[in-house]
Amino acid sequence: MVTPRTTRILTCALMLHGAAAGVSLSAARVDALLAADNRDVGNEGVALGQVLDDLAFLRKATIDMVGRIPTHAEILQYQQWPQTKRRAMLVDRLLKDDGFADRWTVFFADLLRIRSRAEGGNRLLAYVHQSIETGKPWDVMTRELIAASGSTGKAPSVGFLLADDSDPMEMAAATGQIFMGVRMACAQCHNHPFDKWRQKQFYELAGFFGKTRQIESRLSKKTYVTEGEEMKVLWPPERRKPKQRFAVAPKFPFPIEDSAVKPDYLKRLESLRAGELDKNKKQREADALDALIDSAGTTESPKAEPTALDVAREAKADIRKLNVQSDLYRRSKLRTELAQMVTHPQNRYFARNLVNRVWAELLGRGFYMPIDDYQGEVTHPKTVEHLCDEFIANGYDVRFLFRTILETAAYARAPLDAEAGNNARKASQAAFASGITRRMVSEVLYDSIVIAGHLQDYKWPKGANVREFERRVRVPLEPEPEALVPAEAEPEPGQPEMKMTTKPKPYDLEKVISLDFDKLAASDLEQDLGRMKAMSDQELEAKRMAEMDRKKKSLRRRYTYKTVTEEVDDNPRFSSSMRMATPAAPSHFLRVFGQPSRDGLGEFREHTPSMRQALMMLNGKATHEASRVGPYEPIHRLLTGEGRNLVKAVERAYLETLTRRPNADEQAEALVVLGQAPLEGMADLRWALLNSHEFRYLP
Repeated sequence: MVTPRTTRILTCALMLHGAAAGVSLSAARVDALLAADNRDVGNEGVALGQVLDDLAFLRKATIDMVGRIPTHAEILQYQQWPQTKRRAMLVDRLLKDDGFADRWTVFFADLLRIRSRAEGGNRLLAYVHQSIETGKPWDVMTRELIAASGSTGKAPSVGFLLADDSDPMEMAAATGQIFMGVRMACAQCHNHPFDKWRQKQFYELAGFFGKTRQIESRLSKKTYVTEGEEMKVLWPPERRKPKQRFAVAPKFPFPIEDSAVKPDYLKRLESLRAGELDKNKKQREADALDALIDSAGTTESPKAEPTALDVAREAKADIRKLNVQSDLYRRSKLRTELAQMVTHPQNRYFARNLVNRVWAELLGRGFYMPIDDYQGEVTHPKTVEHLCDEFIANGYDVRFLFRTILETAAYARAPLDAEAGNNARKASQAAFASGITRRMVSEVLYDSIVIAGHLQDYKWPKGANVREFERRVRVPLEPEPEALVPAEAEPEPGQPEMKMTTKPKPYDLEKVISLDFDKLAASDLEQDLGRMKAMSDQELEAKRMAEMDRKKKSLRRRYTYKTVTEEVDDNPRFSSSMRMATPAAPSHFLRVFGQPSRDGLGEFREHTPSMRQALMMLNGKATHEASRVGPYEPIHRLLTGEGRNLVKAVERAYLETLTRRPNADEQAEALVVLGQAPLEGMADLRWALLNSHEFRYLP
């Protein structure tokens, strides 16, 4: 831990540096502590990477914070800002960008192993997104994930427990690995000879989940998490074949630091939280006063006819009177206690875990590796302790953590070139003296292709891309009565609307259907009321019988196969991959480029290049459509007509794709490619840029 004397010395030494570089004092202190840690182990002589130029920094920070490359408009805006302030201004803008929550929902979805196909998976995904968007502190979010009870409609964070069927052993392993960066799963079966965690400790941790139960309501068919009376976790383990087994007494195995003098970071956290409580109290009092003023002097109005809104209110009131929830589930005292200990400010495992994970995500490696297996040693202990202290003192605010890291000199350094040598490069990267080459994660790569190719909106007029397709279809030998044609099914709540169509879809490997996080975050009651239809019981029964009759008759019919030719106006518009159901299908672009299945603990993204990846970039629908120049694109007018300017067109293509301008050689080669057919030549140029390593890898 950094001593008060060290802090004073660093503060004095860094005040001038921080002011000159336009970075925060906290970021400057991180750089100084990195240097001090490197001196302690003799790493001060390692090779330094070059400082990224402004456009390279813009590209790197935009990719990391909002999950895509910067647009042409953002590049121009950035260059108009004062040179000494533009990087700090950029960080401010990125942390407020709508895409910030999308990008970091992907990170936390990997961490929490969120799967849309699991019970409550999409609701949990929407909860995480909403938490990041509103700036919910990491410790508050963690407590809600561990201690939640009820259904996903009322408490979407309960999806974290439902994903593992609330199994005590699974949840104990997940709690240690996800929230504290410790692999304890092996201790479930035996005491490892080289590991500090014992089997009894694992069972004691599992005991906090030992009374958790899942029940299904016969009324709503929804699954609830509740707290029972019986302890399911017993000791000794059954495999030892003991004569008798006893209920485990839950015990937290991780140390909670205790000190005679309250640490400064803890005082600052308490002061911050006290201020937040006071602010919230004043806001509640102000709201109550406004309501009192609004109600003052009102006279009773004549009773109006009940409206649909009145009926909805009465329905809600009646449901509250029934108090169904108290009968279905109870809050868990054990998991609430566990959540408090996991997130205790003096449990260093908790803060250190997220600090290390975020640092590894932004700089390419953590202070200890693997990032989910802390063994008591870190490469830069002073730096880690400082970041943990500041993260806690600032209320576990993830945006503060991102800002601090992005403003460090370590983040702004480029990788060493190939001439440096492998050993020198490894030593420099281990000291965080140079950047580590990182490939975009799959969602970021997909969205960056969309941005580079202007595919977020239509870039072709209607009818410009009509194509013919042949396909085999099954048709009935006799016509189907019109009355038996099934009505189009209504989508499930929170699910994307998917209409049946006869149009062929030859490029499903890169299709994206976005989820509506706002609808998914709504409560069950609101959604149920919103779907209420004015339909009698007789009408519902008639509809059900007609559907059954249609199915019976369809089974008795005879069919044949025909080849049909259809015309399709292939004018695609691509959505962001950040909001699709997760994880994607195994053959989808996102999975091909490393998105994990999230089925087990310790499953990380795969960044190893493969032939499938190369083929998807060379021949895929997204790359093909991004390369083509549509008439609605700004670059189109630079390639044709009175505004033709091929030099500016090449410059714009490089800016939009690689976030830099071409050098003289690249400009000359590009003009040759454009040749006598600028539109086709620009498509070839953009295809080549999209398939370059420079596009896929961060600066």
